[in-house]
Amino acid sequence: MRYSYPFALLVRTGLLLLVLVGVAAALVSHQPIYWVTGLLLTAVLLAELVHYLNRSNRDLADFLAGLRYEDYALTFGTQAAPATVGQLRAAFNQINQSFKQLSRQKEAQHVYLQKVLGLVNTGILSFYDPHAVADLGPTGTAPGDVRWLNESLKRLLGVPYLKNIQALQKRDAALYEVLLALKPGDSRTVRLHQQPVLLSATAFTDEHGRTVLVAFQPVGEVLEETEAQAYQKLLRVLTHELMNSVAPIASLADTLHQQWEAAAAGPAPLPASVADLGRGVAVIRRRSEGLLHFTQTYRQLSKLSAATFQPVAVWALFEHVVGLLEPTFEQRGIDPDIVLADTDLHIMADATLVEQVLINLVTNALEAMQHEPAPLLRLVAYAQEPHRVVLEVADNGTGIDTPLLDEIFVPFFTTKKTGSGIGLSLSRQIMQLHRGSIQVQSEAGRGSQFQLLFPKV
Repeated sequence: MRYSYPFALLVRTGLLLLVLVGVAAALVSHQPIYWVTGLLLTAVLLAELVHYLNRSNRDLADFLAGLRYEDYALTFGTQAAPATVGQLRAAFNQINQSFKQLSRQKEAQHVYLQKVLGLVNTGILSFYDPHAVADLGPTGTAPGDVRWLNESLKRLLGVPYLKNIQALQKRDAALYEVLLALKPGDSRTVRLHQQPVLLSATAFTDEHGRTVLVAFQPVGEVLEETEAQAYQKLLRVLTHELMNSVAPIASLADTLHQQWEAAAAGPAPLPASVADLGRGVAVIRRRSEGLLHFTQTYRQLSKLSAATFQPVAVWALFEHVVGLLEPTFEQRGIDPDIVLADTDLHIMADATLVEQVLINLVTNALEAMQHEPAPLLRLVAYAQEPHRVVLEVADNGTGIDTPLLDEIFVPFFTTKKTGSGIGLSLSRQIMQLHRGSIQVQSEAGRGSQFQLLFPKV
């Protein structure tokens, strides 16, 4: 039952005055048992009156405490409260409800932002300014403490967790020094796992202090993708122009050569000038056919654009490749060393395309070891924590000169006399389709090691 605040106050005040009158009468009539009892009752009524008057203050204190600790679940009862107190409590409940809704929206936005940043290929790292005064303060943070890093950066650094950037000092001292020296607006390039990475920095200040935000953009992947797209466009143009230009020449040269052969087969010998003309037409024919074959190679390289992905067991890939090349191994006296610690290792891939890459790499290794008296070929697979799988093809062949390492993936560049120069370029495009990459480590005279990096299933 709701009642008014003035009425309740009047009742309590009236009772208190009535008891005080009774105490006064007891004192006048010299009746100690009554006035002592009256004083005790007066104290009780006075305490209850003070408690009643402080009800709104207590509600306000509880409300402010909830705001301070961001506890918006507190609900104030309005049914049995006086009208004025009930109105105040209803206002508190409404404010709590509004703050609760804002908190949910803020949390949803935070989760959404984390999901978005977790999907981008750019690594994101935020940490407290390492040059700040070393004072833990009320938040329990220290200079250099990491506030957040996304999954792309974990994969790039090869770490599942990072508490303070100082932990990078032992893993990569050069990267740690660059992070310390970065200023807002600066951009620096570093090498991580043999690939160039562009670091861009900014900073902001909030209630926790000054924070540095650094973006890690793998330059190599961007350049490779842009380079591959440029090659694709170039190859399509060249294919079209070469086919249109060379095909009529090849057809005409073939017709002239057939006519010359028919004339040469006749009873009368041909003049020397006509014989030379026939040999010239034969050369034109052979070169035209060679250009047509070259154009078909262009077309093969430019058609690679899609793949069908499904979980593929790595041991099955190795088994198929070794089985296919087993006659060559036996002929050369090579026993491939296959290292696969986890037989349950899988990758999400197009098995046919990945087998083609492995065949290209193994074939190149066999050619590199052609004059090696004790050839060694290794096929290795392992999970590189936390988020990728590595397949390796290593040999102890002739190796590759350092200046040529950046050229071997260019279409039609080859160091072999009979090579077409599309194997490694095709392999790189296949790895890009798998959202992976191919890396090489080689030294002339000491062999080569090619690594295929796949996202982990």
